[in-house]
Amino acid sequence: MKFSKTLLAAVVMTAAPLALAESNVTLYGSIDGAVAVQKEKGRTATVQLMDGVAGGSVWGLEGTEELGNGYSVGFNLENSYTMDDGAEGESGLAWAKQASLNVSGGFGTLAFGRIGGLASYEGTYSIWDASPFGTDYLQIGLGNAFVTGQINNNTVHYSSPEFSGLQLHLQYSNGTEADTQKWSRNAHYFGIGATYEIGGLNLAGIVERFDNKGEDDVKPTMVYSLSAAYDFEAAKVYFGYQYASHFHGFDQSEDWVFSGKGLNQNAFTLGAEVPAAGGTFKAAVNYGFGKIKSMDKVTLEDADAAPDRDKFDRLGVGAAYEYPLSKRTMVYSWGAWQKGGKALKTAEVRGDFENWSLGVGMRHEF
Repeated sequence: MKFSKTLLAAVVMTAAPLALAESNVTLYGSIDGAVAVQKEKGRTATVQLMDGVAGGSVWGLEGTEELGNGYSVGFNLENSYTMDDGAEGESGLAWAKQASLNVSGGFGTLAFGRIGGLASYEGTYSIWDASPFGTDYLQIGLGNAFVTGQINNNTVHYSSPEFSGLQLHLQYSNGTEADTQKWSRNAHYFGIGATYEIGGLNLAGIVERFDNKGEDDVKPTMVYSLSAAYDFEAAKVYFGYQYASHFHGFDQSEDWVFSGKGLNQNAFTLGAEVPAAGGTFKAAVNYGFGKIKSMDKVTLEDADAAPDRDKFDRLGVGAAYEYPLSKRTMVYSWGAWQKGGKALKTAEVRGDFENWSLGVGMRHEF
């Protein structure tokens, strides 16, 4: 009897690693915290423990099953949270950052689920590479001067195989929030993009359309984005350009809504990252200028707050230094500043567009 139990234990111990190997599921994530000093125009400075300055705090699960003959099935489930108070990143969503199932093979990759748009800087399938900061580091993040898209529900994504460095990417959302109404009332997203890589050069071009169905008197939004990055080894340089028409709000002031024709804007960014003293120094400048097309259709917290000018501009500059303590942990420091001009000097929102921050932080990945 004792021999039988010993034999059974040996079989279980031998089989367990095989079962784990077949499942091929990985738990991953990051935790990012910083101490920041911030000052908004017309308001007193604050000192805060902040989350996700150098990249959001997330955790997720991903896995792949090999089907043979070069085919595989995979999934990705990812959620965000705030380190300083433990709250979920987006209330009511178990997997706010992405939740997708994909099939890959010689034909490319086909994915379904909650997926970040092609120029969103969110998730697995975003292809825009316009800045060393992406959408991070507060005022110097691209969302302060660009329309960076969003994470869309009910999405189908396709990436083609690479052809001599060229790759095609397509996305469609049948309802960016929900697709429970008839097709003509669901808010759809359409995206097409191409990437090209050769040597140290990376190029991307993206066209996106948000049709804004289901919203009264709101024109469809079109966004055209270009990016170029070149790695000289001694430094990596980034450039981005975007034209957006009929978009309906700013990241800095979510309560300020422009209906009707909304806003049009041109935006540019130039940045670089340079190895320095065992770490990496990053710097960038963002600039955007545009026009409000619906001066009579502006609301701020359900009250009239139309600006007295129909043109606007916004400028941001910033720098950061990142130093790796290990392969998974880094410390960082930064300084960033932004300013809005013309219509963005409206008293109710001026502080949202004219402010600065300084701070230090740590980021760990697991």
